[in-house]
Amino acid sequence: MRRMTMLAIATAVTALAVPAAAHYWPRPGDDPLGDTLRGYGLAPITPPSNLMNVGSLYYVDAAVKDFKAICHAEKADLEGVVKFSRSWEMQQQLERKGQFATDVKVDFGWLLNGDVDNNYVQKVHFSLTDIVLEEIPLGPNWLIFAKLMEKPECNNAAMQYINAGGYVCQGQKILQATAEFKLDRDVQNKLATGAKVTADELKDIVKRAIETQSDQSVVEQSGRLFSGSALKYGVSMNPICMAPPNGRFQRVLPRTVLGRVVNFVLFSILEPILPAKDERPAQVARAIAG
Repeated sequence: MRRMTMLAIATAVTALAVPAAAHYWPRPGDDPLGDTLRGYGLAPITPPSNLMNVGSLYYVDAAVKDFKAICHAEKADLEGVVKFSRSWEMQQQLERKGQFATDVKVDFGWLLNGDVDNNYVQKVHFSLTDIVLEEIPLGPNWLIFAKLMEKPECNNAAMQYINAGGYVCQGQKILQATAEFKLDRDVQNKLATGAKVTADELKDIVKRAIETQSDQSVVEQSGRLFSGSALKYGVSMNPICMAPPNGRFQRVLPRTVLGRVVNFVLFSILEPILPAKDERPAQVARAIAG
């Protein structure tokens, strides 16, 4: 009777959780760069940085948006096993998608009208160039994982956060790229005809705005503005993350709203009431979640 009651509750929770999760999960078109990265099996790193590495252990929140380092892999253990490759297919795909908006805004009203109260605010956009994929095979990654878990501080932290509502996973693939910053062509044309400013002066204005409103340095190369260093924009974890010692289902990061809801039902509702470990429900759930 208790089990039937819990199953009924699980069904009701699922019915309520799907629209709630859909509300918070990015909708197609809201995040063009994120949509593209997720299409290649990568979770967006927001904001882009150089803090993440393959082989390292991370706590990943339930929404797969926040990554907190638990323990970093030793550089010596990564030497010779990490592979680097340019991705021309992804480069072309991102170019077809066009430019992505930044949070950097520039007010050009004073250039066009000479009146600071008459605003002409435009966002700076960027595209990704020099895309490189960094990947470690699953076999060597498992050896690194075993070595990390031999360290008391890593083991203790991983076991502490394994039941914190998210996931404990190991980085397996990372996308690194350089950003090129631009204004929309229509904006450039309007400024070129309506403002008494040279192309070099316009680039200086945009460069200062980016460096002032973000953490990125900007360099000019052949008349184009690039980020001062390549950053990491996407990450893929091992296909299976850590499960609690008493866990009955494999921990797999969700890729869809339904996948997130299914994981919640499996881990938070069904798992506590099941008397024995059984992998079949997880296989069915992953097939449903896609």
